[in-house]
Amino acid sequence: MQALILLLLILGSLAGFLPPFLARIDRIRRSKGRLEARPLGERFRRVVTQVLFQSKVIRERPVAGMAHALVFWGFLVFLAATTDHFLEGLAGWSFLGWTPGSAGMAVRHFVGAWAVLVLAGILYLAFRRFVLRPPALGEHLSWSSGAVAFFIAALMVTYLYGLYGTPHGSSAWETNWWVHSLFVLGFPPLIVRSKHLHLVLGPFAVFFKDPVMGHLLPLDFEAEETGVEKPVELSKPVALGVFSCVECGRCQDQCPAHNTGKELNPKQVILDLRKAFMEDPEEPVLGKHLDPKVIWQCTSCGACSWQCPVGVEQLNPILELRRGRVSDGEFPGPLETLFRNLERSGNPWSYPRKKAEDRIESLGLPRYEGQEVLWWMGCMGRYDDGYEAAVRGFARILKAAGVSFGVLPGEKCTGDAARRAGNEFLFAELASHNVGILNGSGAKRIVATCPHCVRALEEYKDLGENQGVEEPLNSGIRIEHAVRFLAGLLGEGRLKLQGAPALEKALLHDPCYLSRHENGGTWEEFRECVGASGVKALEPRRTRGRSFCCGAGGAQVFNEEEGEKRINHDRVEEFLSMGSEPVATACPFCAMMLKDGFKDKGVEDKDRVRDVLELLAARVPE
Repeated sequence: MQALILLLLILGSLAGFLPPFLARIDRIRRSKGRLEARPLGERFRRVVTQVLFQSKVIRERPVAGMAHALVFWGFLVFLAATTDHFLEGLAGWSFLGWTPGSAGMAVRHFVGAWAVLVLAGILYLAFRRFVLRPPALGEHLSWSSGAVAFFIAALMVTYLYGLYGTPHGSSAWETNWWVHSLFVLGFPPLIVRSKHLHLVLGPFAVFFKDPVMGHLLPLDFEAEETGVEKPVELSKPVALGVFSCVECGRCQDQCPAHNTGKELNPKQVILDLRKAFMEDPEEPVLGKHLDPKVIWQCTSCGACSWQCPVGVEQLNPILELRRGRVSDGEFPGPLETLFRNLERSGNPWSYPRKKAEDRIESLGLPRYEGQEVLWWMGCMGRYDDGYEAAVRGFARILKAAGVSFGVLPGEKCTGDAARRAGNEFLFAELASHNVGILNGSGAKRIVATCPHCVRALEEYKDLGENQGVEEPLNSGIRIEHAVRFLAGLLGEGRLKLQGAPALEKALLHDPCYLSRHENGGTWEEFRECVGASGVKALEPRRTRGRSFCCGAGGAQVFNEEEGEKRINHDRVEEFLSMGSEPVATACPFCAMMLKDGFKDKGVEDKDRVRDVLELLAARVPE
């Protein structure tokens, strides 16, 4: 009879879990594309480090992260004891056994030690959520979080009582055995209806997450694809992440828009998408579930996705929804100027092409004719007067290192801003022109001084005839940012430096598209270059992968910023609080935004922000 009752309870638990679970799996199944398992080794490595070893959970919030890790590791330990528990109830057999001094009892005591650690961890997490109540966890108390914390604590207490509190086989032991069983079986129906579904889906979301942050698959113009409007039009990895969100608020804590008083909250975006998936998967999400205004406040910095411990891609759906909005002709007014300038002149400011040609001639830059490196100058390098010192510096460095290089006078804007602003058709038009001249050049290695250009050029490799591009950019072309290229030259001994450094020390500002986007981050190469320039690097509080955005990305430099504070002002205030040291960076847009920020704060020193190319060039012999 006991076995029959237990079997019925198990079936009841499955009945409470499977229907809502399968409903969520159905939403994921109906979304676009497929779940990619390659590269297999890299994806397994990510699961091992981020899931098994809880690297992101602990790294970003050490105390709370370690408490969570103890609970997670404890549950892995409990798998053997729980399996044995139900075998004993169903078949009257225990593979661990209850013989004092046996190997099975040693395992039980080991699990008991972990039960204490899990109990300590869950009590701290409950105290943090319901007493300390950090803003990132939300204003409203979560009944499901309280219930899960109670269930976990009860499981640990009943396990410890059954092991140490009463003799095996006694009436008290048997009563406790059933109580423990009920808590175990009540867990699946509870977690499937709460954020704790990440216990099941989280490892899969981490595994299947696109290795390229914010990766936008090209729209098929021949099939009249126009972007995302409905939840099911999002990709399967994004949908999987939506249902894996643990609502920890790490993305919210790091978002520059949210931190400067804007409506955008990446955590809430994911929660709104989850609700839309369940309620209206075939209906437009903007308007009913998500305020259209918030998608235009994102800088595409990637801080949200970088922080997420369960593989949620907050950035991708925002950019996808922008594409759908632009296809309907609905976007902020200032972006119309950006689109018009790119269409007419091939650069965001509508500068005449002669301005770029004059700069190339005045600097004596050779045209690319098969040299070692094709230098992609980018719009800032070709047109912006404030960035000319960095351009001169890079040319000087290349010549001093004996690197043969050339430029393409006919290059147009890569279209990064257009794509991040949702104008996929304009991006494809610009790409078609640039891919034509790049493939025609026969270049094998492209080096760009703008990290946004690096990202867009890599994306050209995805394009083809269905995007109006005769052939994609040659996948064999190596594309890299100048700091990675220069770090290589320094390592090879090709770049010889001498003389006094330009500065004694400088604060470091890691550009978002270097610290998080490009190949998992190039902040070490950035520091190698700063160190080689003889400048002592000073680290701000928000640095490396946690670097705070300048506010330019995601086409925001061409939009009108709203909110309580400008993003670049927030970053500049951080630097000002550390003293009067100059700031070193490695992105022309970061340099421009930070210079403007310092000026707005009353600092008129034009040399307060320096590109690392300028710092290195100062130590290149004449």
